[in-house]
Formats: sequence, C-alpha cells, structure tokens
Amino acid sequence: MDWKISLLLFVALESTLAQESSVLYDAYFGKPVTEKRSGYLAGVVNGTSVCTVLVRPCRKDEGRRVDGTCTNPKHPSRGAGMTPLPRLLPPHYGPANTLRPAGDGAELPSTRHIRTSLIADGTFTHHEFSVLATHILVASAVDSVDLLYLTRYFPVSDCCIGNVRNRINPSCIPIPVPDDDPYLRITQIRCLNLTRIINYQDIGCLPNSLPAERYSVVTPLLDLSLIYGYTEARIRSIRSYQGGELAFRMEGDREVPQGNSIFCLNNRPPETSCYNFGDDYQANLLPGTYLTAMWYFREHNRIARGLAKLNPCWDDEKLFETARQINIAQYQYIFYYELIAEFIGRKNALAEGLIYETDGYVNDFDPHYEPGVLREYIVGTRWFHNFQSGRFDLYRDGKFIGRRPVPDDALRSGILAINNTEADLTQGSYIQPGDKLDYVMAPDLAERYFGTVHLVNDLPAADMMRGRDAGLQSYNHYRKICGMKPAKHWEDFYDTIDKDRVEGLRRIYDDIDDVEVMVAIYIEKLMPGTYLPPTLYCFVVHNLRLWRRSDKFFFEHGNFPAALTVPQLNAVRKTSIARVLCDSGDNVKHIQPAAFFRQGPCRSVLHWCQKEKGLLKSLWLPTPDDDQNYTRFDRGRRQHEVTSTTRHVQRTDDPFFHIKRAVRQQCGAGTANARQQDGNGASITC
Repeated sequence: MDWKISLLLFVALESTLAQESSVLYDAYFGKPVTEKRSGYLAGVVNGTSVCTVLVRPCRKDEGRRVDGTCTNPKHPSRGAGMTPLPRLLPPHYGPANTLRPAGDGAELPSTRHIRTSLIADGTFTHHEFSVLATHILVASAVDSVDLLYLTRYFPVSDCCIGNVRNRINPSCIPIPVPDDDPYLRITQIRCLNLTRIINYQDIGCLPNSLPAERYSVVTPLLDLSLIYGYTEARIRSIRSYQGGELAFRMEGDREVPQGNSIFCLNNRPPETSCYNFGDDYQANLLPGTYLTAMWYFREHNRIARGLAKLNPCWDDEKLFETARQINIAQYQYIFYYELIAEFIGRKNALAEGLIYETDGYVNDFDPHYEPGVLREYIVGTRWFHNFQSGRFDLYRDGKFIGRRPVPDDALRSGILAINNTEADLTQGSYIQPGDKLDYVMAPDLAERYFGTVHLVNDLPAADMMRGRDAGLQSYNHYRKICGMKPAKHWEDFYDTIDKDRVEGLRRIYDDIDDVEVMVAIYIEKLMPGTYLPPTLYCFVVHNLRLWRRSDKFFFEHGNFPAALTVPQLNAVRKTSIARVLCDSGDNVKHIQPAAFFRQGPCRSVLHWCQKEKGLLKSLWLPTPDDDQNYTRFDRGRRQHEVTSTTRHVQRTDDPFFHIKRAVRQQCGAGTANARQQDGNGASITC
C-alpha cells in the first residue's frame, strides 16, 4: 500500500479514536460545554465550530500540540485559538459596549487631536538597536494574536460618509479630524476610517449583555504558529512527510515554502510568489513577518536534516517533532534572553523572574496560570511602532544600495524573489539602525501605514483608539496596579511624563482620570535602566511571566517526559539570532554576534558566520531509551533527565500575586486598613 494512503488511514483512525474520548470546551468560558450553553450555541450560525474547542485527552508523555490544547492540563482549552485574551483589569466600556466615555459622560477627545498635539512626525535613528529587533518584535506579536481585524478594516470604507462619521454601523469607530488640524485643515478631510476589533458578540458566541471581548484564532503563545500553523489540518498541509521536513521548493538557490498563498494582495508584476506558511495570512503580511517566517522555516528544515544525519533510524514523525521542539526552543530563548532582556534590562529581567542564570532547568510552570496573551500587552506594545523605521534599507556585500518604504510592501512577500531582495533586506536588517524611542514617529508609518488602502491614515491615533476599543481603563487605574501612585493633581504625572507633555494632557482632557493609558504610554519617559516606558514595562513583565509560567512546554521546563535534556537545553542557550541568520538567512556571510545591536567599533563587530558554533553536534544522538519504531502515539517516551542543577522556583496559587504586591508596596503604613482592587477587580486589604 502506498505510504501516503497508509498515513491518511492512520490519521483518520487516530482522529476517530480521539474524538470518541474528546471533550467539547466552551471557547470563552474555558469549561466543558453545558447542556444550557449547548442550547444557546445551537441557535448560533456555526456556533459549535467557532464558539467551542474540541480537546483530546491530555497525555503526560506528549509534547506541544500545534493547536495549543493541553499547554496547561489544568486549563486544557486555554492555549488554543478562539480563546479570549486575559486582562490585568476588567474592561471599561460605555453603554452596550460602546467606547468608554469621559467621566462627565461626554465623548473623549479626538485621538487625531491628541496625536497632533503630543506626537510629531520625523525620523531619528537609535544609537544602539538594529532594525532586526523590530522584525522579531513584530513577528512575536502576530505569533501570539491574530490581525484578522484588518480583513474588516481593508474593505469597510463607509465609516466616513462624506467626511461625516458613520455612527450607525456598529463596526465603525471613525476618528474625527478637527477643523484646525495642523496638517489636514487645508483639505476637506474631517474623518479617518477605522473599524472595531472583531469580538465574540460579532460571531454570536456571547450576548451583548456581556462585555465585548476579543478572540484570537491563533494560539496565544510563543510557539511559532507563524511557521507551523495552529490546527492539525494546517500543519499536515505544509509537511513533506519525508525526513521530518516542511514541504519546500527551490526558487533559484533559495529554499522557500511549497505552494502559493492567496494573501499577497499587493504583489505587482513580475512578483508571483506568495509563500504557504502555517499561518500564511500573517506570515505574508509585513516585511518583518515574512522575513522572520522565512528564516525559521528554513531553520526547521536545517535542523531536521541534521537530526536525520545523526539518527538515520528515526522516522519522519520523530524527526519533525524534534526539529519543531528545537526550533521553538531557540526562538523562545532568543526572544526572552537576547531581545526582551535588553529592552527591560538584564538585571530587571532576572529580578522579575523572566530569565535565570542557571545551567539546569527552571521549573516555574504553575498550573494556576491560564495560557493567554494579556489584552493590555497587545495594545501597549503598539508603542513599538515608534521604534520601527518607515523604510527598510537594502545592503549588498556591506554596501547600501537602496531602500523600500514599509507601507508599500504590506501583503507583498513576492518582492523577496525579485532582484535579490530577500538577501538585501536580510543584510539591511542587522546593519540599519532602528528609530529612536521617543515621541516622534517615522512619517511613512504614521501617515501611510497601509499604503493607499485609505486616503489618509494616522497610526498613533489608531493605536490610541485601539485602547478605547479594548475597553482599557484609565491611566490612573493602571498606575495603581503597576506600583505607581495614582495622580490626584496634574503635577503628580511628572514622575513618569515630561512637564511639557503633562501640560499638553491638561489642555486636552477635562479630568485627570480621563487620561488614557495608551496615550500615556506613548509619551511616558523611559524607565531608568530600560528601553521601555514604565507602564509598558509593567505590561511586558506580567505578560512574559504569564507566558512562561502557564506553558508546560516552555523550553526551560524539565518536568515532563518530552522535555529537552539538560545538555540539550544548554546547547539551546548558546544559540543566538546571529546563528539563525548565519544558518538560515539568505546569503548571510558575516554578521555581528549581537545582531539586535548596531555595528560599532566597540560592540557588535562583524564576524564571519563560520566562526559561530553550531547547535546540534551529538546532543541528539540516539539513546538506549529511544524507540526506533516511534509513532505519534508514543511521542515523548524518553524519560526526562533530572539533575542537581534543576532550578525550582517558588510559586503562588494566585496569578495576580505580583500585582497585589505592587499595590501593597504603594499602600503605605498609614493606610494599613485601606482597600484596593486586584487584577480580578476584587478588593484586597493593604
């Protein structure tokens, strides 16, 4: 019998057996579907398929599932797609889930007016970071939450009818343009198009009586869903089923994904390629995402081939899953230890429990943490837009040869195959500096962030509206849970915001409690010892702690059978983004070892790629425990290694312990009996 037919029969049998014992979970509530809830969903179009998550029984011996289920066996559905984004604070909306009003009930000021008053257009380069840092930041964002709301933004153009805001269409949140706008007053434009994020109410999963909550179809984890997808059907469609590799074809001397995606809507002749990644919509969306996706796609196949040489008896399934595990592990390591640790400061990252100085496991998995990505983190990290360059430089053999406007290349990965563009953009990514972290944004991003989709764009104004759309509470509320004193007077903001910007806020807002958190993040001073404003620092720390503690399969955890051995883990700790680009970037011959930083005479000097050490060596050779007849059913049978170097981290049963600690620290001895709110909105005693 043909091996492909055998495989299909095997998968069908596995699926049938799994479904017989699977449990249907409510996607929003995270609990098995009750009879009452089932009756409600029966009245919803496709309610059972879009509002529920089918969870196969979690097994102790298995590794990470592509659909994210069983990431935390205590909350088996929570790592999957279609699940809600958790929050630090409950949402604050107006009546019927409209946008939050000001304290006096009036509409909050126009975010266009706020933006032009507080944030300027311009380009100033950063003295340390390279553009490569922005690529990985963007890729990590779309790896953990979808941007499908853009499918509503692109086609919906009636949010501004004759330059008048459409208040009837519930999907519209247009931005009014003041008559005295410093840039648009000489035009007839008095309204900027913007649409709301798609939520559970839009698809019928929740009644309008409950707060509007966003869902995300992708797994809310750092798991390279950009490459592997987020459903079993999707990952099967991109595999070659030979040698553990992802299906590929050769485009000249470039190895690229096989098949063509439909999402490169902006390709122009002679651009015909559109790459079929696991999440081909988001992977083809922006230059940073399709470059990163290409690097890690090739990295998977490179690792699989290395494993096959070391282990000629391993079958395709074991090669594939082991290569995927290694690829995700080094991706997580690079994100936490090489990138974020620099943004928040290495000492801070150690103190906050995000990274550790150890040569063993870090077993900080806590089953009480539900897998997810914080709503505040997703909105707050839009601040990194001011770090992104509006144009990407092209370099060849170390020489500048041109640049490409970023907005022109959205949904246009076909450019990579033309005129050596992938290699030139890749080389430019670690040579070109990122933009300075200030309140000045590159004009190409600020005003043209999706090219000509709409006549006028304003990215910072849209970012601020996303805070309202998400129902984020006021800046003062977040100051409270992030360990800062809530401001009673405008001068109280001087600890985090420059005086001239505070005066700007005073002129814009009628009440100090109306100041919005996304507006504040954009104008806060950088926190000492970090490259982040303090409120965003708070969001990043809480989210990255949630990611690693809620994920049983996080690369440093050793308390499950399919975990990396300690020597394998330490091999991963020796990798870097420079190593990935040397091995899997297009025509990368030399690169600075600290590639997230600009080249310079004292730091990040160029090295030949051959000087970098490889990852695999002999650490993945067969062991006596390896079963050469390995199948999908016994994945992860290898007994995991426990050594004296294992790091056990003290845990708490309360996932909001660190928020409460920050609250208590700012309570003070004189208010011992005062009460504050924790992250669940519940009252706690100071």
